[in-house]
Amino acid sequence: MVSTGPTQASSDPDPPRRARGPRWLPLLALAFALVVYVAIFQVPALLPRGPAAGKLLVARWESGDWLEVQEGVEVPAGARVRFTLVLERPASVVLLGLAPNRRVTLYVPAAKGSPPRVDAGTTPVGEAVLDAVPGPELLLAVLCNSALSPETVVKAGERAAVAAPEPIQVQTLDLGCPEARFRIVQAATR
Repeated sequence: MVSTGPTQASSDPDPPRRARGPRWLPLLALAFALVVYVAIFQVPALLPRGPAAGKLLVARWESGDWLEVQEGVEVPAGARVRFTLVLERPASVVLLGLAPNRRVTLYVPAAKGSPPRVDAGTTPVGEAVLDAVPGPELLLAVLCNSALSPETVVKAGERAAVAAPEPIQVQTLDLGCPEARFRIVQAATR
């Protein structure tokens, strides 16, 4: 005789359980999400940023020679200065000054036109006579891969100068380009 099913009752005291996945799987998913969060949002803040895209140097004309100006040092109002950039990579340059009266002066390019393209290394980018407004002035060189019109940079400078408590405290022009900064103080003429 052939049996078609169990003929004997099960003597197992525990009722049958449903098959379950491992209990640690949600914890594994949570740990993975935590690792992704740290990798995307926390690690970049801990790593040192790369070198600045450039450095702005200023020299002033005095007694027939160019003298390097240290940042924050007082220079005569309306002094003749030369701007030099030290760049890590080539860039189109627009250089402007933010004066204490919130006036923005375009220094490079000197005339209306397209910004000069400067190669990596140390390059003089122009000479100018400072705007003769006594007090601290922030010089900003905007270093873009593709040229921005000087008018666009000047308008951004004007917005930033008005928004900051003092123009010297402007942090960025928010144009998406690296910026090189230099602070000078123009002495009042006596």
